[in-house]
Formats: sequence, structure tokens, C-alpha cells
Amino acid sequence: MTEPFQPLEIEIVRHRRLLWMILKHEVRARYVGSALGFFWAIIHPLILLGLYILVFSALMPSGSRLPIRDTTANYAVFLCPALFAWNWLYESLVSACHSVTSHSALIRKVVFPSGILPLVSVGVGILPFAVVLSVFILFALASGAIAAKGLFWLPLLVLLQCGLALGPAYLLAVMNVFLRDTAQVVVALLQVLFWATPIVYPATALTNQFSWLGWWFALNPVARLVEAYRDVIVAGRPPATESVLYLGCLAILLYYVGRTVFERSRSQLVDEA
Repeated sequence: MTEPFQPLEIEIVRHRRLLWMILKHEVRARYVGSALGFFWAIIHPLILLGLYILVFSALMPSGSRLPIRDTTANYAVFLCPALFAWNWLYESLVSACHSVTSHSALIRKVVFPSGILPLVSVGVGILPFAVVLSVFILFALASGAIAAKGLFWLPLLVLLQCGLALGPAYLLAVMNVFLRDTAQVVVALLQVLFWATPIVYPATALTNQFSWLGWWFALNPVARLVEAYRDVIVAGRPPATESVLYLGCLAILLYYVGRTVFERSRSQLVDEA
């Protein structure tokens, strides 16, 4: 059985070595045994990136540049940071849905700290995200497409993204135990959210025609997040203060909600998982 009365934070600290071991195991399980191994973590997002660049660049006037606050960038540079961040968020939330159910046998047989499982779902995506983003930054710096001075703020955005994903990860892990269609619903909703967020297009492309969408983009935390990545990586400046405050407060609120639901449900997870 699990330890239902141990606070999540204490559980994570006490079992940090186990958390690290599971993280390494999950990464190895994804890539070890295939011919290209970990390179698939780079190949998949690069293929997706290439398709978006090919399609959307063809739809845009030759030589056009897209706005990032008071500067501009070509489409590939505009797209990369936002798409990489989105891929990590998507993988984290979809994986979190199965984080408890996929380890049901382990939870039932031993005294296992179930509270670390949703954290693994978020953490396992950091490595491929870091690799593809680093490759992009190195090429962009070498070509002069971006400036290095804003990269100092990148760890803050990674921390904010972890915080934004962790609360929903705990919530989705519990929901999928009791409602097994949760993962399918989440995938569908994330597909809608992708196109409702200015990832492959600039926000001004819609707000110039539909001014009310400005409110949606201001409230949409993913829109705020990708805007912050573009500010830091492409424009070479700190993220907007209001975005950092908004994302930080929302991350705390989401974590409290997800943590509370998970804590109150842990006594039932063993029987239902």
C-alpha cells in the first residue's frame, strides 16, 4: 500500500534518489534498444518543425518577418522556441494521465511513494527539450539570428513551465484512475489549445481582425509562456514582468489544486489503479 498521509513535498524529498532512478529508467526505456536510440528525441521534433516551416513559409510572402514585441524574426526562428516548449508541455500532460495507472502493479505490491510518479512525467521531457533547444540556440547564435544576452532568463522559464505542468499532472493522474477516457479527452483538448495559442502564427494575425482575442491570449498561460520564450531566446531580453507574475501565481494555484486532489485520493488509488 501507499503512504497516504505523508505530504507530497516530504515524500519527494525523502525519495529523491528513487525519483532520479525512475527518471533514468523512463528515458532509457524510451530509446534504448532502437537503432538510433536517443536521437529519436531530436528527430521527431525536427521533422514536425520542418513540416510547419515548409507549410507556413509557403503561405507567407517571400522574405516576410514576424513580430516579437518590438522586433521581428524569420519564421523558423519565430517558431522553434514556442514549438519545442509546447512539445514538452504536451508530452508532460499526456504522460501524466498514465503515470499512476501504468505503475499499478508496483503501487499495489510494495510501499511505494506514488506522489513522485506525476513528477516523473514532467521531468522525463526535460532532456529532449533541452537537447533540441540547445541545438537550435547554437545554430541560431552561429548564424546571428538571435542574441545571447537574454539566455540568462531561460532557467526561469523552464522552472515556470515545470510549475505550470506539475499541478495539472497530479490532477490528471488521479482523474485517469477513475475516468479512463481522461487521456483521450486531454489529447483532444490539447489539440484545440495548440491552435488557440499563437505558436505557429503571431497573435497579431488574429487580434488585428478580432480584437476580443487579445483577452484570450492575455489569459492563456501557454500563450504567455511561448511569448516569454521568444522574448528571452529570440529578442534577447527579459520576459515581461506581468507574464512572469501571472504564470508564477497560476503555477502555485494549479499546484495547490492538483496536490490537494491527489493527496485526498491516494488512499483509493491502490484499489482503483
